[in-house]
Amino acid sequence: MVEPKNNSRVRQLEALGMVWNVIFSIAIPTTLLALGGRWLDNRWHSSPWMTLLGLALALGISYVLVSRQAKAIAANLKTPKT
Repeated sequence: MVEPKNNSRVRQLEALGMVWNVIFSIAIPTTLLALGGRWLDNRWHSSPWMTLLGLALALGISYVLVSRQAKAIAANLKTPKT
């Protein structure tokens, strides 16, 4: 079976999509929880504890999201393309 000529382009776009998913899985929780922690620190005068707590929580959430995506990518690589 002959693969289409643009198959490499499709694979590049798929890879780019995977990279963006990983970046957003790290950036969005980190940004939102750090800003939320900073807001709480300003409100409760507890600097820097809520910001650090927000960053630690973001680290845990990002780890879970990225590990799920890595498992999905690995499973995708194991299945043959038709």
